[in-house]
Amino acid sequence: MADKVTPLKPVPDAGDLDDLWIDTGLGDGITTPTLLTVPVDKPRNFFRVHPNIKYRRHTEIYTYKPEGAIKPQYYIVAKPMRGLIKARPCVLVCCVYRDGSPRLWPISFPREGENDSEAWVSARAAAKIAIKQWVRIEWNGRAYDVRPAQEGYAPAPDWEKLPSWDELVKRGFGVHGIMRNETHSIYREYIGAPITAENSATDLTDGTDAADDGAAV
Repeated sequence: MADKVTPLKPVPDAGDLDDLWIDTGLGDGITTPTLLTVPVDKPRNFFRVHPNIKYRRHTEIYTYKPEGAIKPQYYIVAKPMRGLIKARPCVLVCCVYRDGSPRLWPISFPREGENDSEAWVSARAAAKIAIKQWVRIEWNGRAYDVRPAQEGYAPAPDWEKLPSWDELVKRGFGVHGIMRNETHSIYREYIGAPITAENSATDLTDGTDAADDGAAV
């Protein structure tokens, strides 16, 4: 004789699961991209430049190329340090890729009494074109050639999704990326001074004028 099967009784609220979940309005936190750092360098793929002039700021930047490193490191030179280290005037430009990820591009200007170069002129020209269309830059040995993307490559960026300019600078240069005084370790290495634990860069939180300190490489 077969065993008698007792039918399962459903739990009264098992069919109503909607109230189990919390809608934060911020996506799932896994596939939603999280912006932790912002690269500082020229764009390597098709890009656009932010149309708001507040996202293109002039300053001075010192380019540090440690031996064996593939990419240079960039340091914003604050007003008290200008003239003490061989930095270069530039405009720091906010670019974005098709996926919306930003980067900060230092585009050089000549120093006083110095001739402009084809490389710098062509970089500035490319950035101007990229305000209105997707482009890619390619080095031809003397200057940058501009290659426009094909029609339909990507829609216009949603600029409203970007952090503020100050936040981009903080995430791009970090605590150590602003050279505010002579205790900065990169400056002390530049002049051949001893570097101790106390020779660290000043945190960005001690002032909000980092982005206003007049341009980079």
